[in-house]
Order: sequence, then structure tokens, then C-alpha cells
Amino acid sequence: MTVSVDLMRARLRIHEERHTEFENRAKANGGSLPRSDWWRFEYVANPYLLGCPDDRLAIRFHDVFTNQTELSREALIGILPVDDGNHFIRKFTHLLEEYAVRGGLPNLNDIPRTNVDYFADGGPIAKRIFADYVEPPRPFLVKYGSRQFLEPMLRKGEIRICPASYYSDTSHNAAIQDDEVSRVFCIPTWRERLAGKNYTDIQGHRIEYKHDDIVLPVVFDDYYLYSLCDHIYYRMPTDFGADAALIIHDPVRFTQRFISTFLAAYPDWEPLEGPVTYYDPYLDYTGFRVPEMAKPFGYSYQREVRIAFKPRRRPAKKLEPVFLNIGQMDDYAELLWA
Repeated sequence: MTVSVDLMRARLRIHEERHTEFENRAKANGGSLPRSDWWRFEYVANPYLLGCPDDRLAIRFHDVFTNQTELSREALIGILPVDDGNHFIRKFTHLLEEYAVRGGLPNLNDIPRTNVDYFADGGPIAKRIFADYVEPPRPFLVKYGSRQFLEPMLRKGEIRICPASYYSDTSHNAAIQDDEVSRVFCIPTWRERLAGKNYTDIQGHRIEYKHDDIVLPVVFDDYYLYSLCDHIYYRMPTDFGADAALIIHDPVRFTQRFISTFLAAYPDWEPLEGPVTYYDPYLDYTGFRVPEMAKPFGYSYQREVRIAFKPRRRPAKKLEPVFLNIGQMDDYAELLWA
């Protein structure tokens, strides 16, 4: 459902009243406000979600809420600490202001996003996988998956790496499924729509937005992608349908072996590796330069580290999974399972 100009104008008046309220409070307190009120003040000064349709706003609410919560080692659901590094509490505060003019927060169960039940079948499977396990003090990587496939990886170094397009298959669960060959940006248009405009020119192309913000997909060539995590997170095994976890104690050695093995067979590819950059489609237009190493912030809780291979030339045919053998990993990795 799109947002009409009349509705935006009515909601904007409320935001402007809130802006005046915060401005006066700040002046009365010597320019000081509690941090949560600064975030509210920040939003009403620039209500970038004002023209966002209800369904897209609800999905944003779900993604922010999902990333603001965490599953502890004790299998307790908690909220991430409110500190300067927690961008999600700030986004959540912005959403509270926008929903205040829309009649209240949505019901999470009504949002078309898969909600994972971590407490089904006796509780999070991570409790069984990592029971009594002491995390290594040095940096390590974790590969969550099926013991059936992780055991040959440990013993023989057998790895399958898939093209990014593979992950768009609707048969995958919600944590795995994603469009990995495009990145979508949302450009607010409420100011233009209130001024009577319904199109804009971007790099010589006219884009009509009528009663919506601009939703701009950036599409790029298919590539190869292998995902891991930078730590042990108790949500991950349930999310990925995993019954095991491979702990890699020497990430540098693993990454070097992986890249060198791939390039020995396919030299005409450019390797990429490191932590994924998570971006906000509404706010981060320049938050990353390498789309193969970026994802929308809805997946931020996965803390993904990836190894990827980008084609130097457009592939002539559809990419298929590739099988590598990087040599046994017993001396620098261990396998845990439920």
C-alpha cells in the first residue's frame, strides 16, 4: 500500500511538532538531551521513512528487531546492549517515531518473514553442539552445516563452493536464501512528492516513482561464494538447519589454502575475502564498494565472513558448483556435532 501525499503531509505535521518539542527541550537543557531523545530528534528532523509503504516498513521493523535480539549461551533471548556501536537500537528508535504517526507498531507474526522457533525440539541445537566447549582465545572461523558434509571437509579437505545465484533458490530456508547477485537501495522521495514531482533523473535515466520511494536494484555478474562465521553464535545452527560446526583455528592458513586451490584450477578469477559489510538500504548509499562482499543489514546478526571469487570477464555460461580439495584440516580444525 502506497502512502498518499495527503497522508504524508498530515504525518509530517506531527513530526514537525515533535521536532519543535525536542528543539525546545534541548535549548532548555543547555543543548543536552538523553541519547534516545537525540535519536528521536534526529529522525523527526529528517523522517526518511515518511513515504515508505507499510509493507516495506514492516519488513524493516522485523529486520531491525531481529538484529537487536540475541540468543545467549544459556539459551536466553536478550537485547543487545545500548551503546554507540549498536546501530540497531538507533534504527529501532527511528522506527518508533515513524510508527507513532501510523497508529502503532506492527504485529511481528503478521509480517511476511520467517520467524525461527529456537525452542522447538528441546531447545536450540547449539546447546548440544557446543555443550561444555571452551571457545579458543585466538581468532577463529566457524562453518555451520551437516556433519555428513563437514566430516569429509575436516578429514580430506573436500569443499563445495557454489555460485552466488544458487542462494536465490526458494527451496533454501530464510537464513540462507537471498539474492546474492543484486543489491537494492531505497531512495526517499517524500520531499519531491510533497512538492508535486513524480520522477527524477539518475545518470541520464528518468525514474518515475509516483507514490513510492525509489527502489533501485544494482545487478552484477554471478560469482562464487563460500560463507563462514567469525565466532560461535547460538542462533546459527537452528537458522541454517545445521547439526554440526567446524571450528577453524587457523583462519589465515585455511583462507590461503582455499584461495590457492581455487586459483590453481581457475586462474582467471579475482579472489575476495573478509568480513561482510552490512548496509542499510535507506541510509548507506556509499557504505561499500565491493557488492560481492556486502549484504542488506537484515542479515547482520549472522556476522558472516566470506571467501568469494569474482570473474574478470562476464561468464560465458551459467556457473555450476565447484568441488575443491584443500587437503586435510585435522591439525588446525575440529568438528563438533549434536
